[in-house]
Amino acid sequence: MSRFRMLFPWLFEGVYTEVDGPRHLRALRNLQPKEDDAFEHGYLYSCLSILDSKAQALLTYVGILMAAASISLSIFSREVSTGSVLVFSALASSCIAAGLCLTVIWVHWTDTSDLERSDELFLTLLAIRNRRTIGYRIAWMVAQLATVLLLLGIVLERRVP
Repeated sequence: MSRFRMLFPWLFEGVYTEVDGPRHLRALRNLQPKEDDAFEHGYLYSCLSILDSKAQALLTYVGILMAAASISLSIFSREVSTGSVLVFSALASSCIAAGLCLTVIWVHWTDTSDLERSDELFLTLLAIRNRRTIGYRIAWMVAQLATVLLLLGIVLERRVP
């Protein structure tokens, strides 16, 4: 995992390990004027809300890509060509990106027992935020790949007589 982290440091930006999590929690507590857990809870949930909003926007974009790829495939001839394979790959990539977006916007509610163990709760919320951040970033990359594949496929299909 550490080699993968070294190859793609931008993917893990802002993602805290189990070792860094408690330090991050202490830093959050230092930002608040008093020692209550409402600040940390609100901060981490606002991070999750931001991820939800971004994933919803990306899901809309991916839906447009899927529609464009589907329409393009329906216009192309029935013969398999390089362009149609690329557009089909764009459609498949869009479906993968949509699936990843759906995992990012999964609902998580804090229950009473979680609030009674606030340190564990914050580390759990931090782990959820980390997982969703990575999921969003991968979905974003796959959506960009789908865009490139769609454009290349359409260009190649239109160039062939």
